[in-house]
Amino acid sequence: MLTLLRRNRGFSIFLVTQCVSNLGDAVRNVAVPLFLLQLTHAPTLVAELAVLEVVPSLALQLPCGALVDRWDRRRTLLLVDLGRGVLTLLIPATALAHGPVVGVLFATAVPLGALSALFGAAFSAITPSLVGRERMEQAYGLVEGGESLAWVAGPVLAGLLVTTIGGPNALLLDGASFLFSALGLAVIRTQRGEPAAGHRSLWHELLEGLRFLVGNLTLRRVQISWTLYGSIGYGVVIGLVFVGSRGGSVGPALASLAVVAYAAGSLVGTLIAGWRRPRSPSLAVARYLAILALGALLVATGPDVAVPVGALLFGLGEGYFLVTFLALRAETTPDRLMGRVNSAGRILANAASVVAVIWMGLALQWLGGPGAFGLLTLFALLLAGWMAVARPLSSSAQ
Repeated sequence: MLTLLRRNRGFSIFLVTQCVSNLGDAVRNVAVPLFLLQLTHAPTLVAELAVLEVVPSLALQLPCGALVDRWDRRRTLLLVDLGRGVLTLLIPATALAHGPVVGVLFATAVPLGALSALFGAAFSAITPSLVGRERMEQAYGLVEGGESLAWVAGPVLAGLLVTTIGGPNALLLDGASFLFSALGLAVIRTQRGEPAAGHRSLWHELLEGLRFLVGNLTLRRVQISWTLYGSIGYGVVIGLVFVGSRGGSVGPALASLAVVAYAAGSLVGTLIAGWRRPRSPSLAVARYLAILALGALLVATGPDVAVPVGALLFGLGEGYFLVTFLALRAETTPDRLMGRVNSAGRILANAASVVAVIWMGLALQWLGGPGAFGLLTLFALLLAGWMAVARPLSSSAQ
């Protein structure tokens, strides 16, 4: 991994700027729920905002994938981050003007979601063109590890900023981080992969990507496995913030610590997965899902001191699964289809996110933190059992 960083300047710049951008995202994803919970004490409102951000991705993700397979991916990422930076900075600007901050949060959710759909389609597709396919596992391990590292510092910083300057003003960091990411993308260069054949309709290109995803056995199984996990685990940050802040009735200290621990666990999991490929990915992921389930159980049943420990174990299992999934998907997908296949995967991930956020929000509302994380433990154990028995992940393309 260190050799990759030393020898590939473009990837190193990309990694650093994305770490900063991820730090801004981590601040936002803790500061906004904390602000809304403190203001309304309604976890369902937090879930509604999260769902609203996901809806544009569900509608636009597939066309975005086809478009980034036609366009220059680096330039697309650059322009998207400029747009996201401007939109995000509208929120602290509204707070400074004593305007309707909650209204602006909801008003910017849809355009931010649309831009995120375009960014997500290009982001995963650009990594192989930066490092080459022989180094994909190491690259994905570093990229996802960098995101996890940002989440180690981000929640602490978010708690500090919410306490000192308020939730809306904390988003100054997120807006600035998008602009810094755009600057990094402006100075790196990438090689274009296989060009698309001819000038076909967008609809034809969309169908080509979908046919490949459905028709390739390895890719289909890999994607189904991760989508099932997403339906279970994507709402965990909302759950940790709720448990740590006792529904918004106490300060952000424990909530921030829990999310930091979750990110630290994810960092370790991503680096382990990037360091060495297991002989049987399915069995390895099943073991880490069992660790994840133990973490959820600690959050559900333990005292306050057990919450960050449980969050760390949860992140460890998720981080390992994520890098394994990304490497197997990229290995199986031709470069000319990367945008479309990634976008189809993101649609499934966004749909899974909607499911996870809705059930987590409702479970927190009706059952409280212990009940919600008890359900999460059960779901994770069921998925671990299925992974161990069915073995849907294969390390060789078919």
